[in-house]
Amino acid sequence: MSDILAIGALEAAAELEIRVPEQLSVVGFDDGPTAEHAAPPLTTVAQPNEEKGRLAAQWLMDDIERGAAPAGRREQILPTELVVRESTAAPPGR
Repeated sequence: MSDILAIGALEAAAELEIRVPEQLSVVGFDDGPTAEHAAPPLTTVAQPNEEKGRLAAQWLMDDIERGAAPAGRREQILPTELVVRESTAAPPGR
């Protein structure tokens, strides 16, 4: 959902004549299919959606096999990747 909100910010900036990335840098999170087709293409953080789904399904199957509700909060840190596109300016000094 974050990329969708970021694309909305790009659209609002365009309506307000705010230049992206010269005046405003915008970054999303998800790297959904619309990110690279936004105007300008959206810088975003890619996350492993297939792995998230596989892990959630595995945890659900484990609970079903145990015949019990989840034993508590489960947490797994998965890798992410910054995908730099045209919606962000270069850091100062570069």
